[in-house]
Amino acid sequence: MKLCLDSLTLTDTDPVDLIRAAQSANFDLVSLWVQPPPIFPSQLVTPAKAKACKAALAETGIRVGPLEVFDLSSAEAVKSYRAALELGAELGAKTASAINVKNPDPVQVSELFAQFVELARQSGLGATLEPLAMFATSTLAQARDVIRSARVEAGIVFDVFHLVRRGGSLADVRAIEPGLIWHIQLCDGAASVSPEAARYEASYERLYPGDGAFPLIELLSDAPTDISWGIEAPSRRRAESGMSAQMQAKEAMAAMRRVIDKIPTAKQSLNR
Repeated sequence: MKLCLDSLTLTDTDPVDLIRAAQSANFDLVSLWVQPPPIFPSQLVTPAKAKACKAALAETGIRVGPLEVFDLSSAEAVKSYRAALELGAELGAKTASAINVKNPDPVQVSELFAQFVELARQSGLGATLEPLAMFATSTLAQARDVIRSARVEAGIVFDVFHLVRRGGSLADVRAIEPGLIWHIQLCDGAASVSPEAARYEASYERLYPGDGAFPLIELLSDAPTDISWGIEAPSRRRAESGMSAQMQAKEAMAAMRRVIDKIPTAKQSLNR
């Protein structure tokens, strides 16, 4: 198992600082935001930042996990992603993550995802699809069906936040072939919140694993352990309190490990 510091966790942090923070906390990977618009402006890896990022990756030994994030809004949008995918590939990424925010047509979404997979392949990248609770493709089953209809080799990003906030359960996880899950994202939260609060929570203020009411041990009990597990838990309050990126990363790692240590199969994989 490889542990990934997903970029959103450190909110408005420069990617070089993200990479160095990941090293300080003993992460293996970072996700990088390469496609505008980012939720936090400083996170975007631009061509001007690429050289410094490449140097930081080489110096620290941190590798690049998923590239964020590519909306399947139209064929024109998909075509426009070539430069960002090429940039991510140059930094050593292996996968790029797509989402579907508004497109209600599952046939069209499957066609667009097939185009995205092919574009990513041309840059030497695999492709994943992440269901987001508040948007059009919102469940693991919907993401699986898009991949099946697209008839491509691709994977799913399984974020426990979006499963819980969509009302999902362990049965929804077990319904997905384990080989389809390529990346897992951990966080925590209150048992229930309003839809408006969930939208803010998703991008700005999630809880660290073990600090809330999500049934993480149950939901992750059958999750594959031969893939990357990330933490995606933005904490604007930590950043605004003046806590350094390195300290946030160390707290995030400690929280991840406390949860993983309670999942026997995951603990064994982590400690090999």
